[in-house]
Parts: sequence; structure tokens; C-alpha cells
Amino acid sequence: MSVEDENKSMVAYLFLEGKPLVLNYQLMENRLKRPRLTPAQRVEYDRQLRSEGGFLTVADNERDAPLLIHFRWDNDRYTLRVATPGKFYGYFLSMESILDARGEKTSTQNLMVLEKGEPTRFYLETVAPDLFRLRNVAKRSSASEGLLGGASSAYSVLKLVEDQLGEPTYFYKQEGRLRNDPQQYFSDTFLHAEHVMFWPNGVHLGLQVRGAGVLELSDVG
Repeated sequence: MSVEDENKSMVAYLFLEGKPLVLNYQLMENRLKRPRLTPAQRVEYDRQLRSEGGFLTVADNERDAPLLIHFRWDNDRYTLRVATPGKFYGYFLSMESILDARGEKTSTQNLMVLEKGEPTRFYLETVAPDLFRLRNVAKRSSASEGLLGGASSAYSVLKLVEDQLGEPTYFYKQEGRLRNDPQQYFSDTFLHAEHVMFWPNGVHLGLQVRGAGVLELSDVG
């Protein structure tokens, strides 16, 4: 690890219009603590906690605890890991295909946790001081120069493709199972659908740095 990689790595919070970004698991935990819940709300929040907890969303209140994220700098790009202790500690944040009701992958990719594999890497595009657009780039390649038999030209092509900027991260929300209780997602997919509200040019996110350096997370990628 280079000195630059260590110095540019950080732990930070992300915000959307003043509200912290959290995993849906945290959001449902907070909602289940409310003093007044209808039976339908309790059932739905518990269902999402158990089966849909792993995607990034927005907290209900500005005072809710944000998700702590480790931004690991490597070759001019970041790999994001969950640094908040708990169920998903150490997991990657990656653009991954969601599953439909039949359990089949769809073409839509959402920003969610990934335990292991090849996570999406990200680039922070500065919009204004402490305001950024999160752009996703190619996933880490499992190939290496050694595996390519020393073909440095082929390896260079792979690295070039890997470091190309992708589309901005989009934010959208759509009707949930409960009235006036939409689900909110971050995606790399430009959606054209009824009842979906989105930012077509990529969402602007606030960034609050909490510390610098590399955390000793269990490195599985």
C-alpha cells in the first residue's frame, strides 16, 4: 500500500439534503422503535428488516445515526465498505442486480451490500465544497498481469476499461406496500417508469469526513 493510498483513504458519512444515508436495515430498526405502529406497519417493517435490509437508503430524520462508510483509496478510485458495527460490518457497498419476485436478477442495479466478490469502485466528482456526485466505475477485475502471462498490453487495456467513469448514481423512490411510505433507492440505472421520481443527472451528496487512513476491515476483495 502506498502512502498516497493510505492518506487518501477515509471514513465518512454521506447525506442527501441534510438527511443521513443509512442501510434499509437501520431504517427499519428505527421505524420499529416508534411508539405507535399499526399492525400493517409492524409487519411490513419487520419484513423489510429481514429480507430487504441490505440496500442503501435515506433516514427518516436528520438526527438519525448515519451509516459510517470506509472509502478505501486505490489507484485513483474508492472501494466502499460498511464501517458501522453490526450485521453488515465490513461488507462492500456495490451496484448489484436486484431480484424480482421469482428470485431472478433484473437489469436494474441498486447500491447495496455485498459480502464478497468483485465490488463496484467509485469516483467522487466534486460539485461544490463538501458536495459530490458518486460515479460508479467498472468492477475490480479478478485478472492480474501474472494470469495474463505477462501480456502487459492486454493488462493495460483491462486497467483502462476498469478506470473509465461510468454513469452517475441516481436516486429514486417509488410507492411501497404502505400508503405514504415509499421506498428510496440509489441506482446506476436511468429509470423510465410510472410512479417513479428520480434525479436524472445524478444525485448530489454531502460528505462528512470522520477520520483518515485505512481501517483494519476483513478484506475479502
